[in-house]
Amino acid sequence: MENSTSELINLQEALERLDNDMGLYMILVDAFLQDTVFQAEKMRELERAFRDSPSGECLEAAQYIHRVKGAARQLGANPLAAEAQKLEDIFRGKAKGHLHEPDMNTETLVEVVLDLHLKTVEELKRLSN
Repeated sequence: MENSTSELINLQEALERLDNDMGLYMILVDAFLQDTVFQAEKMRELERAFRDSPSGECLEAAQYIHRVKGAARQLGANPLAAEAQKLEDIFRGKAKGHLHEPDMNTETLVEVVLDLHLKTVEELKRLSN
């Protein structure tokens, strides 16, 4: 794996968290790349459920995005982790966000996270070669 930092992955930061254990990092990368749990349509479905929720929160959506956020942080995928954190906070009711709030439009934010996820996967594939 290249020992570099990109726009999407801060490899140095990730390795520092893992005591510079590149073998462990590669195991985490492989797990992230093989993960079929995070699916675009499921994320969109959960976001719609959130918008339809009278309580203004959706625990299932929060848990779903929490997993992606945690994995992204471990890998140094900070842009993905940051956007996922925004969604998680909204889904847990810690931050406001609905369609009527342009800066926290959950439908748009989901698409941002999905796009970052795809780009992060591609970057991890590139770095692991």
